[in-house]
Amino acid sequence: MLVTAPQQLLTIDCGNSTIRCRRTDAAIWSTDSMRPDFTALASFVGSQPTRALAVSVVASALAAIRQALPNVAIAVADVDVKCPLQLAYTTKATLGADRWLGAFAAYRRFGAAITIDCGTATTVNVVDAAGVFHGGAIAPGLAAFVAGLAAKARALPEPNLDAIPVIPANSTQECVDAGVLLGWAGLVERLVRDARSHCPDAKLVVTGGNAERLRRLGVATLDDDACVFVPELLHDGLAELAAMPQV
Repeated sequence: MLVTAPQQLLTIDCGNSTIRCRRTDAAIWSTDSMRPDFTALASFVGSQPTRALAVSVVASALAAIRQALPNVAIAVADVDVKCPLQLAYTTKATLGADRWLGAFAAYRRFGAAITIDCGTATTVNVVDAAGVFHGGAIAPGLAAFVAGLAAKARALPEPNLDAIPVIPANSTQECVDAGVLLGWAGLVERLVRDARSHCPDAKLVVTGGNAERLRRLGVATLDDDACVFVPELLHDGLAELAAMPQV
């Protein structure tokens, strides 16, 4: 009797900074979105039959990974698989699939949720208990704070993003560290506070590359039992989408 290998699911997040792939066994492979190196990708995927579902905000990164995996059919969220949430959003055509996908993953796990994605941009998104996506806010990410300050105040030192910020700081380096880190944390705190006024019982779900830095900075609105850190929220959302009958 011939036994065929089970099909694995490959989820792909083509973000502004990185391309991240996750296998069924939760192993992660990543590369830079703008200068991708696919040398190890084939061995990561392996020879097991594979289906893939991707979310992309960088068209060139998606095109590159399609070329790197010519034998894998890659479905794309918002193109091949539509958003299963009701969208209370006036410009649906400009809504990034990564935003509703994170909200969808949070909703499936927690019900009403506010997602805080600490990536290249800082996005806050609200989904209510009925599964309605209400939008939220898009703000600069931590790297954008750094780049903006460097562009407009070139004489200042580069901030140490692993510093422990203090106020008042008593050196220029520490002042820059405190201003960038606490300024970004304060931005997040205000956005979350206002989002919570719309959906007070929502679970706060934090994700993205700078989520751990946000946790370390001790943002007051995230320091309670209603907050959870989910590092791979988009991959969780893609896996949930892949399990739905339409895929």
